[in-house]
Amino acid sequence: MTASDRQEEVLNLILTQKCTNVKELCAAVYASPATIRRDLRILEDKGYVRLQYGNIIPLAEVPKQLSLALRENQAKESKRRIARYAASLITPNANIILDSSSSALLMADYIPVDAGITVFTNCIKAAIRLCERNITVYLIGGKIDNKNFCADGTWTEEAVRSINVDFFFFSSKAIDFDGNISGQSEPGVHIRRRMLAHSAKQYFLCNSEKVGKKTTFLLCNASQLTGIITEREILEIPGACILKVPVE
Repeated sequence: MTASDRQEEVLNLILTQKCTNVKELCAAVYASPATIRRDLRILEDKGYVRLQYGNIIPLAEVPKQLSLALRENQAKESKRRIARYAASLITPNANIILDSSSSALLMADYIPVDAGITVFTNCIKAAIRLCERNITVYLIGGKIDNKNFCADGTWTEEAVRSINVDFFFFSSKAIDFDGNISGQSEPGVHIRRRMLAHSAKQYFLCNSEKVGKKTTFLLCNASQLTGIITEREILEIPGACILKVPVE
C-alpha cells in the first residue's frame, strides 16, 4: 500500500468511526505509531481532520472515490463469493469484458484456465493477473487513471466500439430499490454504458453494501440486464433477475 493509499484508508476509518485513536489505526493498517502520526499531520494540513489534545476530530465527509487498493479490501469475502459464482457462469470459448471494478478484478482469480476464454478489460491489475494465469487477455487502452489503475476516456470508448462479446461483468457504486444502478465517476459510467451496448449478456456484481443507495451518475436499470449476482436476498427490485450466490 502506498503512503497516499494508506492515508486515504486512515481517513476513511476515522470518518466512518471504525478507528478513533492512533493505537486502533496502527492495528487496522499495520503501521507504526510514528507513521500514523505523520499521516494524521498530513491529513490535518489538508483540512480533513483536527488533532486536539490527543483526540482525532473529523472535519470532512467520507471520500466519494476510494482507490482500487482500498476498494479491493472492502467487503472482500462477499465480493470473492460473488466473483467465484460469476466466473462459473462463463461458457467455454466465450469472449468476455471485465470492467475496472474491484469485484470484477477478483473474477480474474476464478476464470477457468483451460476453457478457451478470452477476456477484454480496461483494468491493468486484472490484465496482469490473467496473464499470470495464461488466460488470453486484451487490455483496452486509453488514458490511465493512476489511482484506479485503469484506462478511461475517449480512446477507451472507441476501443470498446470495435469489439462484441458474449458476457459483460461489472459493478458500480449503488443500486436503488427502483433498480437504478448509478456510479460516482462520469468517465466510468460512460465506459460501462459502451460495454453494456457491446455485450450479449450483462451481469451486475452486487454485494450488500450497494443496495438501497443512489449516487451521482445513472448507468442503467436492472431490468435491462441479464442478471444481478448478489450474496443476499433482494426482493425489492422490480423487473430484475436476481442470482443469489449459493451458501458455501
